Amino acid sequence: MFVCYLASFRQTILFIFVLVFTLLACIQFTFYSQHDSIKIMSFIKLIFLLPFGLGAVLTFAIFSETIKPKFLVWFSRYINFAVVANIFVMVFSPDGGTYRGFLSRFVCLALLIWLIQEMAKKRFQTTQFDQGFFIFRSSPLQWIFCHAAYRIALLSLPTFDSLHYLLLEPLSLLVMFVLYRLHKKRYPLHYYFGFSDTLVATTLTVLMWFPILHPFEYNGTYVTKLQENFWDMIFIPIQLVVIGCALIAIFKNINNLSDQQSSVNTSRVPQYK
Repeated sequence: MFVCYLASFRQTILFIFVLVFTLLACIQFTFYSQHDSIKIMSFIKLIFLLPFGLGAVLTFAIFSETIKPKFLVWFSRYINFAVVANIFVMVFSPDGGTYRGFLSRFVCLALLIWLIQEMAKKRFQTTQFDQGFFIFRSSPLQWIFCHAAYRIALLSLPTFDSLHYLLLEPLSLLVMFVLYRLHKKRYPLHYYFGFSDTLVATTLTVLMWFPILHPFEYNGTYVTKLQENFWDMIFIPIQLVVIGCALIAIFKNINNLSDQQSSVNTSRVPQYK
């Protein structure tokens, strides 16, 4: 909640924290005696989330109101690319030799297509700022819930064996609601998901890199040990529901676009009396 407060009302202070943690991580990584592949990937992820993710949002948030409109188009393009690239990369997550891991790739692609359609509805001008709050306008509530179900199934894979992955989804949804209340409900609830997910993912990644709290230290599997086929039986039906919802939304968007184009073409036809 402290991070939510800083992100909402003290963006400059939070931006300084971002710079300090980035500098400390770079120094720490430089002086490591050994750089294994896991440590390198963790460092790359931290850099993408900290200065290039949350840091970029905070940098734009603290710009003056006269500067923001001049660069908002380019900032939206940057955010759109980052969001699409981040989701697309998850298509290549290790499936752990499980059926749900294999199916998650198709779920991810369906959600990605759906999200791009929602971006297109806004003509890819998906972002705005209001009183320092970062607003992302292209993730409807149905998409957010489907994405949550997809990510919970994904995090059940053997690859994701740390507690912070389990906290990611509930905290993202909780922080979305907190930001919505802190901003006095000025926009629909789902407009705050982009900001909340950025805050939660970055905070948890920083806590993994600088393990201050004991619960974030990995001491074994946090999920009840069941055979992988039992986990498949639990999550595959959920994944199929998500794919179904995504396909319904995709075809609905396609039909709406066709109807709009038909109405435009009809209006252009000359009327003869």
